[in-house]
Amino acid sequence: MSTYLTPPIPSTLSHTNHNKPAEQKSAEKRKSVDTIYLASIFRRHHTREYSTTLHRCQLFSVECCLLTLRSRLRKNDKYAKKAPLLIAKQKQRQNNVSNPHESTSPSSSQPWLLLLSVFLMVGNGIILELMIAGYSAHLYGDSIYQFSLTIGLFMSAMGVGSWLTQRVERDLERRFIEVELWLSLIGGPAVFLLAMAHIYTRVYTWVMFALIVILGVLIGFEIPLVTRVVHRFGNLKKAIANVLSFDYIGALVGSLLFPLFFLPTLGFTRTSFFIGALNLCIALLNIVVFKEVLGTSRRYLWICSVAIGIFLAVGFVYSTGWIEDARERSTGQKLVYLHHSPYQHIRLIRDIRHPKKPYRLYINGEHQFSTDSERRYHEALVHPAMSMVSSHKRVLLLGGGDGLALREIWRYPDVKEVVMVDLDPAMTQFAKKHKLLRKLNEGSLEDKRLKIVNTDAFLYIKKKRTPFNVVILDLPVPTQIALSKLYTVSFYKTLRKIVHKDGVAVTEAATLDPVENKPFWCLVKTQRTAGWKVRPMLHGPMAFTVMSHKTIQPRQLTLQVAAKHLTTAAIRRAFSLPPDVTLPSPSQPNTLETHRLMYLVLALR
Repeated sequence: MSTYLTPPIPSTLSHTNHNKPAEQKSAEKRKSVDTIYLASIFRRHHTREYSTTLHRCQLFSVECCLLTLRSRLRKNDKYAKKAPLLIAKQKQRQNNVSNPHESTSPSSSQPWLLLLSVFLMVGNGIILELMIAGYSAHLYGDSIYQFSLTIGLFMSAMGVGSWLTQRVERDLERRFIEVELWLSLIGGPAVFLLAMAHIYTRVYTWVMFALIVILGVLIGFEIPLVTRVVHRFGNLKKAIANVLSFDYIGALVGSLLFPLFFLPTLGFTRTSFFIGALNLCIALLNIVVFKEVLGTSRRYLWICSVAIGIFLAVGFVYSTGWIEDARERSTGQKLVYLHHSPYQHIRLIRDIRHPKKPYRLYINGEHQFSTDSERRYHEALVHPAMSMVSSHKRVLLLGGGDGLALREIWRYPDVKEVVMVDLDPAMTQFAKKHKLLRKLNEGSLEDKRLKIVNTDAFLYIKKKRTPFNVVILDLPVPTQIALSKLYTVSFYKTLRKIVHKDGVAVTEAATLDPVENKPFWCLVKTQRTAGWKVRPMLHGPMAFTVMSHKTIQPRQLTLQVAAKHLTTAAIRRAFSLPPDVTLPSPSQPNTLETHRLMYLVLALR
């Protein structure tokens, strides 16, 4: 080990003159203390074990400090001129000398490439989060639970990933590229893996947890690595500010692109593979820019990138077909039509295992109708309500974008106007143009008396003032907050304002099971709390509620048009509930604050 000598204390301070004034003695004493303190720092730095490069850098820094102090003590000393030059030289060395465990490259484009990588990386991470949560909500409902669980677990996993980076001491660029490759390999097929777990296994939740944790750890691992590399090109304050700025901007862009572009254009599965390809592009750009730093490891990184690229390309092209083939083999459902809109996932299939091979429509995974039974449902939904009023001049249809309820409404010749309010224009266009749907709804959406309004039903009834004679609510089951709000006290109170004093409103209720009937009675309680006079109605396995301003007399009802599955006697019997169906006590209404109905529906699944 080399021997280091402590710098000598200036001779002007080594001998004390007792004849000097008190003020001069005090000043010299302070200078002596400062010099001795600095010399002790010098000794401490010398006793530590550093690599050769860092040791020289720190030794030179201490030397500059000593020279500066000496120049202050001896204004005319030669060190007064030499110290500033040495300090400037030291700053230059500090810019050129780095930690021997971290390699650098002089290219000025590298910091901007790394910040661009942060921007894309975080945007991709947000999209992966939204895809996992959205796909889970699409399969199982309860979007608040799915998104809260996904975001919370993802953020926690990012914290674990950030903590693990403290163990990385060298080859930061290579580690960053390797993480990007892992992200592309795991994030790319994420939705495909979830779909396979849903079709073939009963461990979907555990597969979802595993993907969230792995992806969160990888993304959390990257950000500290990038910050440490960017720090080499500027001070720490600037490095952190730049990295976090691009982080937050990337998150914003990703959260907007997913619902507005990726989901409607590519769907869940292909978006996942596309995001994996973006992560692969980030890795490739960094391999090119940091080629001198990577050295021999560059070759295996290229090989891995090519292999992952081929895997992602094949998955992007064939994954959707593979999922549908797997679903067909597992459930006997053959895909006929598939569309992802900004609002919902529309899927028409044919049940090839059923003797009648019926077609079935699903929206966000929820069954809407089957061609072998849809007439029973739509006749029961429309005709009892239409039979309770003397005038059918103005009818409001909330939902029913498939046109099947509208087909039954047009059977009444005195109907002058029907307003259909359906949120998704993709659904109404599908009902207009698809050959099967046009045949089923008998071209009901082409009638000139129809006015289609593509907006939220709650917003529409808030703005509307002209009353309707009949309001028919053909809405999906409330498995999500966006649908649950259309079954709340606030919604039904607002609806009362636009229903004629002699008019009625009807909605589908949950299946009225003698045992599990809490959702049904929760809906009845909600409507009565809003001020309606409510009569429950049961037609086969299907339950409905009819709301009016006046008391309804079912025995006076008469079916006014010909129907295939409904008669006057059947309508009158529908209002007589079985004795085993009783109102549970207590029953709480569904409100915008609690969304109790949604949780009761989900509890039955």
